[in-house]
Amino acid sequence: TLQWETLGRQFVEYEQVAPFLIPEEQQRRLLDFLPLFLKAWEQSSGVMIFPNIQLLASEVSKLLAKEIKRNLNGKPAEEARLALEQLLQQKGEAEDVCVLLKSVYLLSQTDLRTMWNIIGSGLPAALMQCLYLFFTFPLKKTSDGGETSEDDTQTQEMLVKIMLNMYREEQGVEELLAADKLQSLIIATASLWDQCSHSWKAPTGRVLRTISKAQTKNSIVYLQAVDCIKIAIQNLFKLADTLPACDVCEAASIVLCFVKHSYPISSALLTEFENNDGYQLLLKILLRCEGLQQNEGDPYMDEILDMLTCLTTCGKTELKVSGNIVHPQLPHFDFERTRSSGMTVKNLQAFQVLQSIFQKSNDQHLCGRILAAIGTIWAWDTVNFFLLEWTLQPINQFTDIIHFKPHPVQVQFFTLVESIVLDLSYVPHEILKKVQYLIKENTVPFCTLTALRCLLTMTKKDLLFSDIFRDSGLLGLLLALLRKQAKILRKSAGTHLPGLVEGTEKELNAVMLKMVAALTVGSVRNT
Repeated sequence: TLQWETLGRQFVEYEQVAPFLIPEEQQRRLLDFLPLFLKAWEQSSGVMIFPNIQLLASEVSKLLAKEIKRNLNGKPAEEARLALEQLLQQKGEAEDVCVLLKSVYLLSQTDLRTMWNIIGSGLPAALMQCLYLFFTFPLKKTSDGGETSEDDTQTQEMLVKIMLNMYREEQGVEELLAADKLQSLIIATASLWDQCSHSWKAPTGRVLRTISKAQTKNSIVYLQAVDCIKIAIQNLFKLADTLPACDVCEAASIVLCFVKHSYPISSALLTEFENNDGYQLLLKILLRCEGLQQNEGDPYMDEILDMLTCLTTCGKTELKVSGNIVHPQLPHFDFERTRSSGMTVKNLQAFQVLQSIFQKSNDQHLCGRILAAIGTIWAWDTVNFFLLEWTLQPINQFTDIIHFKPHPVQVQFFTLVESIVLDLSYVPHEILKKVQYLIKENTVPFCTLTALRCLLTMTKKDLLFSDIFRDSGLLGLLLALLRKQAKILRKSAGTHLPGLVEGTEKELNAVMLKMVAALTVGSVRNT
């Protein structure tokens, strides 16, 4: 505490004489003070007791911004990138800049008022210019192999942390609008992903995602005025043909963040995205993810799918749809009661991308994610099931192709069908007819087994399903299938089927018998 008190007095003295000093001397005095400030911080285990902290933050940030601009302004981009590298070397003449950087790094983690002083110093725009140069102009590898030193890594971490702290504030984003580097960087990520600095890819993505969450009306107007999303989409279409799928996902997810996070403030960027074939781009990119290893590129693919799922609720007007509720229904089902003021589907274009992926892909992870997304949409608002089935009919259509999908996807799909009954208390007659047709065809025994288990679960829930399935001819169908199976078993007596096939057939026969039993219990007609 005594050390901080001494430092406090020294800074007050600096404040008093600073107005009477020439700029060079003023700068020298501040730079002489900062090492003492950093030492005090280290010795006090990161506890800062400094009454003039806001003024110090303002002075240090202004000086760092001034040094960056002085070294970069007027230079061609590649020359500016080299100058930036030399500026941030932690030795020689550049040592002063590193002391400034470390001081701002520490001050940016104190409190919001101090952060506002840093933001008002001109540093947000200066560091955005640095980030643009770091990302866009990778340094040529040196003869020693170009390994990143520990100092370089530490400098990168400090720069990124300062940017994240500044740009998560709306004020920090507003400060970027006077310069053109924000839109330049967004477009660069969408066009130069394969040519940029490898070590700055992830940090640039983190910074831009942070900015996307702090967008303002002004920043959206700024991005719209320069056709930022339109140009980014055009560039991503080119990358989608040449780059590995996981790289395209990473680049596209950054652009999509700006679209999604801007929507609560303005629909302008979403409209620009839609008018420039944004959904077709996402469909193209996501279908390229087929066959990726489970851990390769998945975070960004999953991020795109999550954002796309959220976009299904983005629309100015509620969908006006009406469908017939086919009876009989469960006694406690009341369609009017399912209406709520929650997150309803208003954007069918976004949902169509999810639907098309499932229809066109047989990839286990991709199809599984689509089914999970549909379950999420239903959970947001139960009316979403009806809005979708009365328009695009996803589950109805998926039933026609489910036997082509991998086994885990089939299981997930029929669990989703079960949830219509168990969670929504609704009897989806059209879907159930298709499930029964699937059982009748018995094209893929595993699929037939999974479908039958789904119907058995429903039958156990309510006696109404016994009546529905008896009246639809399921009982007769199952008896015919069992007779057919009995003939096959008699003919194949003594021969061995492959283990998996034999296991599935046995299980299928067992479940068919359980279903027949469930349908005949309590029925006068069938006893």
